[in-house]
Amino acid sequence: MQNWNNLGQMIPNPPKIDADLPSVDRCKDQLREAKTPQERSIVKAGWELFGSQQIYDETIVITAMSGVDGMCRPLGYQGFVFVGKQFAGTLSPQPMNSRTDGDISRTFLNNSSGLLIEYKRYNTNDPLCCPSGITRVLFKIEPKNAQPLLIPVRFLDNS
Repeated sequence: MQNWNNLGQMIPNPPKIDADLPSVDRCKDQLREAKTPQERSIVKAGWELFGSQQIYDETIVITAMSGVDGMCRPLGYQGFVFVGKQFAGTLSPQPMNSRTDGDISRTFLNNSSGLLIEYKRYNTNDPLCCPSGITRVLFKIEPKNAQPLLIPVRFLDNS
């Protein structure tokens, strides 16, 4: 698999999308405040935090978005992986939208250096509620030159 993450990369800026801001009154209760240095770095880049963190030893997975749809589902969102205070990479090569192909279904932080991510797979005839498949991607975190790097290793396609 080709890796979109690079050593020493900065946290990407959120996309500019045609959607409501996550802080719109009807959706603001799903946002959370940045309490850690990792979360503050994501917010500083322009993202809004949502969902819970997953933590295993020093490894942290954080989700953030740039917009919401009419039912407060995340749009232009991304998963960020850190080891300690160092950014290791993102869970997708580009921001994702809820109810579209490649939207994250579930995240499993199996140990401090391994993740399994399930992505929804939609066929052209699938209703938005119900993707017909799931692709699972195994990731590993490798130390490279004293920096962590998130690497997609292989995928298991169930679509």
